[in-house]
Amino acid sequence: MVIKDEYYIKKKKKFMRDFDDRLNAVNLFLNEKYDMKEAEERINAMKLEFEKMIPDIPFIGGQKNPLTLVLIKCISDLAVFRVLEKAGYSFDEIGEFHYNYSMKIHEDRKEILEKAGRDSSQYPFEAAYKDYQKTLCENTSKKTYPSDFVLEYIPGDDTTFDWGWNIHECAVQKAYIKFGDEKYLPLICLGDYYEAEGLGFGFSRTQTLGFGASLCDHRFVKNFKTPSAWPPNDLKEFNDEYFKGI
Repeated sequence: MVIKDEYYIKKKKKFMRDFDDRLNAVNLFLNEKYDMKEAEERINAMKLEFEKMIPDIPFIGGQKNPLTLVLIKCISDLAVFRVLEKAGYSFDEIGEFHYNYSMKIHEDRKEILEKAGRDSSQYPFEAAYKDYQKTLCENTSKKTYPSDFVLEYIPGDDTTFDWGWNIHECAVQKAYIKFGDEKYLPLICLGDYYEAEGLGFGFSRTQTLGFGASLCDHRFVKNFKTPSAWPPNDLKEFNDEYFKGI
């Protein structure tokens, strides 16, 4: 086996531990519907589903690429979606469930940042963070790994937005297509709003690959209140036609 084929297998224990942390939030909302035993059964099913998927996650550079962790997190969310679907949840119910546990995770993250003396509403606008993002975008433009993201850094105009990405290719979209679950990609895209809402920074977007557009135009905006994105019907990027037949 080559290194890229071994990467996810070697790191499986770590990825499972990280998933356990996310499942703490998931379990809170399972307990609202199921008794303790049934909730535990769903959690165990999610763990098994994710563990089964790990070896087949597309390789995008491993630990040398920080976007690997983003991809793995989104695949772990897919494991949650699959189990909820098998349990009889509708697409909208899965979307609402995802919103609820995502917000819990971000609220906890906000608290951790605040205890460390950081303002969660300002970190995307810090000069060091923006420099980091510029380098990241330059690296993805090399297209070293076909399954990776391709990001373009967009400088802001200091009026309508501070800075942004144009995402021309999405590793999560490619992976979801590979796993046969592209229908769930819009829920992952909405997660960008959930993070901004939970941490308190300004974020806007008019189009996204998940809703059938040719790119995602992420924009980070100072002194802007990010709208709640669930339900998503009032978002500019929302495409009702995309959901027909789901």
